[in-house]
Amino acid sequence: MLRTLKPRLATVSRAGQLAPTPSEQRMAGRQLQARRLRLWQANPYCACCGQLVSLDGRSAVGFEVDHVVRLDQGGPDTDQNCQVLCAWRDERGRKQGCHAAKTAEERRPGGPANR
Repeated sequence: MLRTLKPRLATVSRAGQLAPTPSEQRMAGRQLQARRLRLWQANPYCACCGQLVSLDGRSAVGFEVDHVVRLDQGGPDTDQNCQVLCAWRDERGRKQGCHAAKTAEERRPGGPANR
C-alpha cells in the first residue's frame, strides 16, 4: 500500500503581497481593442512623426498603443498615458516605425528606462 506524504512547503499566494508586475497591469483583450479605437478616433496620426495610420490594417502603416510613461517606470495604464505610434513590418518581418524606434531607445543601455 502506497502512502502519500504531507506537503512540506506551504503554497504561497502572491495576491495582496506584492505590487502587480507591468504585465499584470497591462490591459488586454476587448478592453485593449476598445482603447485602440478610442485613441485612434481621437487622433489617427502618429504622435512622433505625424503619419496617418490605419486602424484596420488595410494600409501598409498600422499603429501600436504606446505608454508615454512606461508601466515599469510607474506609469498608469490609462488612456491619458497612451499614444498612437506608427508601426509596420518590413519585407523580412522585422518591426519598423516610431514604436519600434522608441522601444529600442528605451532598452538601450543609458536610455530613458535605464537612467
